[in-house]
Amino acid sequence: MTSFQKPTSLRAQVVAAIQTDIFKNYEIGDKLPSEAEYANEFGVTRSTIQKALLDLKNMHLIEKVQGKGTFVTMKQPRVKLFNFHGFSDYARQIGAIPVNKVIKQEVNRIGAIPFLTLVRLRSIKNANGITPLTLDESILNLNTFPRLEQFDFAKHSLYETLRENYNAHPANSTLRMSALAAEQNQATLLDCPVGHPLLQADGTVFDMDGEIVEQVKVIYSDHAEFKLTLGI
Repeated sequence: MTSFQKPTSLRAQVVAAIQTDIFKNYEIGDKLPSEAEYANEFGVTRSTIQKALLDLKNMHLIEKVQGKGTFVTMKQPRVKLFNFHGFSDYARQIGAIPVNKVIKQEVNRIGAIPFLTLVRLRSIKNANGITPLTLDESILNLNTFPRLEQFDFAKHSLYETLRENYNAHPANSTLRMSALAAEQNQATLLDCPVGHPLLQADGTVFDMDGEIVEQVKVIYSDHAEFKLTLGI
């Protein structure tokens, strides 16, 4: 059993390898090897296997049945997206390959201020193919980030570029969530029927000092889900 890429942590490598094996060799309802068998196969501790299986469970790929074992429940992962921590970072964390397709990248002016408008389809690639996750629109002030429009964001992560070239570290966001019905272009890109209900988030992303990094609008596909903590 081999991984489809080299994730950075041992746990992520195990997750990626088991995930690939499920996509290639298992059907829904099939029983997976035991924790001891996986530990022996990968040469790691059972604790590492338990954590990897928990990650796969949280992706809704497997289910553990007490006293019976672990079973495949889905052939396509549902991926948790944590608000704006960086899509490429998260994709690599779960052992997947981030795929960015630039739909639009242009410079516009509001008065004397130049802004970059960047629209991207964000997907992950794994052994089962390419899964579209979000359709993102980012608007960034080019006075704050000069020459940002020169980067190829089909190849470069926006947030990595901001961190490495501008010392800007996106840290938190203020968002408004709303529902919408998929229009033709959105349906084509996110692989869903026209009129399908989708979730949209729009708002502002700030850095650690409270300065504005970008204005965002993100439309989420069915393959994305959220974990929210609310205070009342």
